[in-house]
Amino acid sequence: MEWPWALTLLGTPTLHAADGRQWRPERKTAILLAYLALEGSATRARLAELLWPDTPPHGARNNLVHLLRRLSRLCGADLVHGHAALTLDGGVRVDARALLEPPGAPADIPAGTLLAGVDVDDLPEIEEWVAAWREDLDGRRRERLVHAAQAAEDAGEWTHALRHAGQLLDLDPASEDALRRVMRLHAHAGDRPAALAAYARGRELLARELGSDPEPQTRDLARRIEADGALPGVRRAATLPLGVLRPPVLVGRAAAWAQLEAAWAAGHTIYVTGDAGAGKTRLAQDFVASRGRALFLPGRAGAQDVPFAAAAHNARARLAAAPDVTLPEWARRELSRLLPELATGEPPPPIDSEAARLKYYLAHLELVRLTAPGFAAVITDDVQYYDPATVELGAFFLTQSPAPGEPGEVPRHVITYRRGSLPAHTQARIDALVEAGVAARVELGGLDVQGTRDLLHTLDVPGDDPDLPAALHRVTGGNPQFLLEALRHMFRSGDFRVDERLHRPEGVRPLVEERLAGLSGVALQVARGAAVLGDHFTLELLAEVLGLGVLNLAGAWEELETAQVTVGERFSHDVVREAVLAGLPDTVRTLLHRAAARTLERHGEHPGRVARHWQAAGDHAQAAAWLMRAGAAAEADLRPSEAAAAYAAAVGAYAAQGDDAGADAARRAGAAVGGDGGPRPTPRPPAG
Repeated sequence: MEWPWALTLLGTPTLHAADGRQWRPERKTAILLAYLALEGSATRARLAELLWPDTPPHGARNNLVHLLRRLSRLCGADLVHGHAALTLDGGVRVDARALLEPPGAPADIPAGTLLAGVDVDDLPEIEEWVAAWREDLDGRRRERLVHAAQAAEDAGEWTHALRHAGQLLDLDPASEDALRRVMRLHAHAGDRPAALAAYARGRELLARELGSDPEPQTRDLARRIEADGALPGVRRAATLPLGVLRPPVLVGRAAAWAQLEAAWAAGHTIYVTGDAGAGKTRLAQDFVASRGRALFLPGRAGAQDVPFAAAAHNARARLAAAPDVTLPEWARRELSRLLPELATGEPPPPIDSEAARLKYYLAHLELVRLTAPGFAAVITDDVQYYDPATVELGAFFLTQSPAPGEPGEVPRHVITYRRGSLPAHTQARIDALVEAGVAARVELGGLDVQGTRDLLHTLDVPGDDPDLPAALHRVTGGNPQFLLEALRHMFRSGDFRVDERLHRPEGVRPLVEERLAGLSGVALQVARGAAVLGDHFTLELLAEVLGLGVLNLAGAWEELETAQVTVGERFSHDVVREAVLAGLPDTVRTLLHRAAARTLERHGEHPGRVARHWQAAGDHAQAAAWLMRAGAAAEADLRPSEAAAAYAAAVGAYAAQGDDAGADAARRAGAAVGGDGGPRPTPRPPAG
């Protein structure tokens, strides 16, 4: 894209025109441009207050008007637009914004300090703002450099990897993570003297600046390099065939595929079920891909306690997948109950009647219809993690969807869930739909011996042991995830004999636990924190819960991805997350749940989420108080069954601490809402 203007903020602030002209804006103009570039917009009153804090409001606003006029005369164009609120023109490319993109896009990693050389000492709020943004941008730059260095290292591009690693060390010369990376890369590149020289410089800097010696890990790496021995930190996972991570061909599912074909032709809603690791998600994704584009909406472990938690995740995913969609104002207002970022004016009234709830449901349906074009089907994955309110909203969607070919058609629904994991009333509803002939269910079991043999043939498994497929089938039951875990273990160990530890009730958990045991202490801590946070886990929230800096978290997360514990910002499989949770010592579990509860409370999260963590931490007093709040929140959402469940749990929490008065209050609150199972899907409204 050809940009009419470019604004350099990293380093000396400079404006560049497409014709080659450039200017260095005066101090307060540079600050204003930086503020709008990074914050998006600001009111005139706020900018005037920030830039002229000691000037009366009227005079400060006049100063701002003159500043904007000078900028327009200088450039011969208006780079700032708006009346009450100001924004930067969309035709201005800003170098600092590159650091706000996800790591890996775009490719360049701009250097430089935000507003270098600009004096802000006399502007207290701006001084704090600049300091905060400098720290944020430095953290983002480190994260991008870590990703770039590791990608180059994985590809064996030592020169590129060293360039990025050197930039990391320049950002934080006292970082031993960065120092070890530079040492390791020099050694990989065959330059042992350079690796040892880097160590000597790092050791001298640490002694001079911090009065300390290098960490044992750094000293050990130097000894190994000096002895020309094997280097630690070699990413063995990079040698795994890609097929072991995701088999290139779906095998052993011909019968299930035929069932899907028949259900699709009949226009049925499709349910795919099976045990953990049976391959439900892969089958659904491959089948829908054969029909067109899919919208993938994954369930998230831990969301069950918060009404409409899954609906919120799904609504955001739909809007992200269809960024050009403009919601009608009425739908936007209704959905702002769930998505605060959509709020623009007065908040919507409470949902206090069937009519109000119907309008709220119809707003969700409008979102579905507007974001539907271009998708062949919606894959709703792992609905065992969906909260009851979202399940009922989904049932409402199914009653409202027109038949194929009718105006307003929405994509087909392919829904997956773990066998035996759904609440009884949800399972009964699915059974009824299947029995009525309006839905189809595909049951997945393990692969048979021939299917196991076919899977091995698609992968580059060394050796030609004819008994390996049957032996693997015997210990894994043909479960695809268990088979892949066993093969990953074989490739890592180099031993392609069947590990008899698989032949236990806990399946592949021993192998996953062995993989976890090979992690560094920080990476294992990060995996545990992510597993405990569950549905509300993000890297930013995780860093706060664990009290880790951005750089440490980024390095640990890369290690988890290398070990196939995580993929992107999620666990590679539920089986892996469950193994992490199963291996949590009780003391660590309690501490993590307490930290999660306090962090979520600070962020104003739903009381049901906070309550769940206090319950898991065994803090009955905190759990009781938050369960009462969760009950009140469910009542406000017109969810009597969830409210009654929260109040019943509060009764137990109060009783556990001997608070009879609290238990009685919770009983009364529960009795007041009853437990009628909550609202049912609302019938289709009359046309027009």
